Parts: sequence; structure tokens; C-alpha cells
Amino acid sequence: MGSLATPFAQVPVDRPGLMNEVIHAIYQSVLEAEPWRASVALMSEYIGCTSVTIVVRQSNGTDLGYLVAHPANGKELEAAYKSTWYKSDPFVNLPPERAVLIADVMSNREWQDSVYFREFLQGAMPADAHRGMGVDIVTSAGAICRLRLFRYPELPPFDVEDKARLTNLVPHIKQALALAAQATRNEAEREIYEEGLDGLNIGVVVLDERGQLLRANPVACRLLTAGDGLRRSGRELEACTPSETRELRRLLNDTTADSSGVAAMSLSRPSGRRKLAAVVRRIPMVEESEGKARPACAIFLRDPDASARPAQDMARQLFDFTPAEANFAVELVNGLSLDEAAIKLGIRRNTARAHLRSIFMKADVTRQSELVRVLLNAVLGLDVQRN
Repeated sequence: MGSLATPFAQVPVDRPGLMNEVIHAIYQSVLEAEPWRASVALMSEYIGCTSVTIVVRQSNGTDLGYLVAHPANGKELEAAYKSTWYKSDPFVNLPPERAVLIADVMSNREWQDSVYFREFLQGAMPADAHRGMGVDIVTSAGAICRLRLFRYPELPPFDVEDKARLTNLVPHIKQALALAAQATRNEAEREIYEEGLDGLNIGVVVLDERGQLLRANPVACRLLTAGDGLRRSGRELEACTPSETRELRRLLNDTTADSSGVAAMSLSRPSGRRKLAAVVRRIPMVEESEGKARPACAIFLRDPDASARPAQDMARQLFDFTPAEANFAVELVNGLSLDEAAIKLGIRRNTARAHLRSIFMKADVTRQSELVRVLLNAVLGLDVQRN
């Protein structure tokens, strides 16, 4: 892939410490909101390029992939490459982890006669085969990351020293890609678990060793925002009475200090609703943790008055309920009687009884309490759709 940005002339820079800055930026990419943006800019300075592009995830028929180009002012060209021109890019399938010039894999005539160069690249980056360099990096998962560097025609062609500079960066880029992949997997797993707890109406608050809030799942956020039983006070938590706040903090301290620490308490609610249930659990410290601002304990919160939110569509798929039966079943799970559910849904009692008979048969139960248990176990925990 060539320049996807307005070109500017640049030569290699040898200022002290620049290579260390590049390496630091490569690893810092894992934590950035826009990964690789800062690092490709420094690579451009270090190697002396008009443009640098890293293709972290390649485009395909269903995924536009992910790439970052420097300079970052060619969004239309980036989009065109990702949607169309990646298919005709001839500078691909390079020897793994080896810096090569375009001239190493094809003649200048072949390069400049390619449809890719003539119809897409030439207007923005008319580089010949000696002013285009790249490396393909194979990740631990087998994916291929492409790094492409180009110089404008008035700059010197890439040479052996430029190849060596690029080669020196390859192991760091490869390691950063592995770290980013692991972080992405961890985040995806965290989101799945968080959504599952949200579907179960369980709030989770994670605190550090000082009792300060690190994160909260959506259910906990709603409870804290309502402030009915538990609320934020800065980065700390407090109950709605001084005595319960003291008890909560005592439980947090005791649980953190106890290797098997688990404790529970109920939290009064000014609204008069039934008390919140709170279970405090210690989070074991990883041996190599630095020990500061780390997750130290979790508070699991449950509102006994919260309505169940079974996924009607999922209930229909699992039990072959009709839409009307699924809606009726949800009201029963939320604790309504047959008559109360009929009134709420605006249906006749005879219709409600017909729904109930059909629901019992399809769910293979004979009592309403058994139906509630089956639906809660089979459906409620699977309701992980985002709000």
C-alpha cells in the first residue's frame, strides 16, 4: 500500500534517542485511543519517509479492516484502499519479517504499469520501485500485518541502512501486536461477562485497595445514579445512612484483609423500597501486581424489586411461544398473577388462561412457580442485548 496522504519531503533523522522514542511509541500504541497513529509518525521521521502506512487488519469482503497512515490527511484515499484497491495491490505477500523494496520483488516497469499504481497511487505518490519499502509481520495468531513506506521521487532511494532500520523495529511491532491482541481478547471477554451480569440484573462495582471506584457495570451505574441505597461520593461509595456507610467500609476493610473474604449486608433505601442486597468479595492480588490502584474488591448488588427482563424473542425461539404468549410469560416472571397480567396486557381472563395452558405445555411445566424458575434459568441469563 502506498501513500494515503498528502506527501511531504523528509530524510532520515539521526537525533539522539529517536529510535528509543519510536520503540516506546510502538508499545504505547496498545493503550492509545487511536492505536499506531503516533508510532507511524515517528517511524516516518526515523527512517525518512514521505509516508508510512500500517495495515493491522486486512480488508475482505465483509470487513474493511484497520489501517493507519501518516500523514493523516487522506481519509478518502484510506477508505478507497480499504473498500476497493486492496484487491489489486501488487506489493503483498512479502517474505515474513524481512524488509524488502518493491524493486526486490518486481521491476520498476511492472510496478508502474500495474493498475494499482496507474489508477490509484500515482496521483498521490508517484514513487518508483526503489522508493517503496515494506515488511510483512506474521502475528502469533497467523494474521499478517503490513507496513509500507514510501519516498517522494526527489528523495534518495531506500538503501541497505534504511532496510536495517526497519528490520530493527520488526520484533517490537510484532510484540506490540501480540499485546494488543491479548488486550482486545480480555476486553471482549470482560464485555461478555458484564453483559451477562447485566442480563441477570446484578450490579458489580470494582474498588481499589483504598476503596475508590475503578469501574461499575451498567446495572451498578444505574443504581449509583439513582442513589437509592448506594451512591457515589467523589470516587468513594456511601450508603444512605451514616451507620450503614461505616458498616460498608468496615466490610470492605475486613474483606480486603481476609484471604477468603466474602461478606454481605443490606442497604436501606430512602424510597421505601425493599433493601438492596450487597455482597462484598475480595479480589486476590496477582503476585506480580504493583499493588497500587489495582482491583482489590468487588461489590455485587441486587435489587429485589427489579423487574426481570427476559428476551421475548429468545423465549419464543427456545419454547416456541407465540409473541402474545412470550409477553404474557414475562409478566408472570415479574411476579404478576394471571389476573394481574391479563389486566396489564389488556386481554380477557379466558384468553390469559388459554395462554397459560399453552405456555405450560410448551415449557413442560405444571405450576406457575415452576414456569418462573424455568424461564429465569433458561432465558433471563441469556438476555445480554445492550441497552
